Amino acid sequence: MASAAKDKWYKYLLLRRHASLRSYVPETKLLDRYNFSKLLSKYGHVIVKPVWGSRGRGIFQVSWVGNHEYIVHYENKRTLVRGRTNTYHYIRRKIGNASYMIQRRITRPTINKRPFDMRVIIQRRINSSVWVVTGKVIKVAGKGYFVSNNTRSKGTLYHFKSGIRQSSIRHLSASALESHIDRVSIRSAKRLSTFFPGHRIYGLDIGIDRKGRVGIIEANLFPARSHFRKLKDKTMYHRITDYKNG
Repeated sequence: MASAAKDKWYKYLLLRRHASLRSYVPETKLLDRYNFSKLLSKYGHVIVKPVWGSRGRGIFQVSWVGNHEYIVHYENKRTLVRGRTNTYHYIRRKIGNASYMIQRRITRPTINKRPFDMRVIIQRRINSSVWVVTGKVIKVAGKGYFVSNNTRSKGTLYHFKSGIRQSSIRHLSASALESHIDRVSIRSAKRLSTFFPGHRIYGLDIGIDRKGRVGIIEANLFPARSHFRKLKDKTMYHRITDYKNG
């Protein structure tokens, strides 16, 4: 149970194999040379991340820039590599034998020209089967980073509607987006709860692309509350804590 709870590949399969969630989960494969070449050729932009990682550690973004050349973005550094095979070997030298996944990158919208995604918390009370979205925060990547983890990239946090109003998708309805994200998040919690009975909290990293389409980046069974504690308005933090305690 404990190892499965932290296994990103296992949780990906649980969500991807559910008919009502499949379209929300970006295509993901376990990393090997074949899958790296296949997904990078198919999408041009991919994320390479550890199966067991957390807090934005060890994540690479790979982008095709033409002429058989690729930009590998790690932390706040970018490296130009020529050829898909050389790019794979470059990353493999960095990660050694660690278990990694490769995922289609969601082309995220921006706030102040920096990409963002969000953390959504879904909970239920001890004696209830009703799942509720108790918190939602927009995470903007720090300068030079693509990872939005606030501690790692020293990015910025926004309340959902405030962030959307300041973003490159401000023309979309924030209320409609929020309702859609809530529905997908609750559906995900119900699916995960089938395999983790007794668990009462889930954290989803949700990306929306530049057209407002929702994507589930990953699920977390032990989400930190620190994002919500850092907001000036502590309403969501207190609600999450209240649900956690009962």
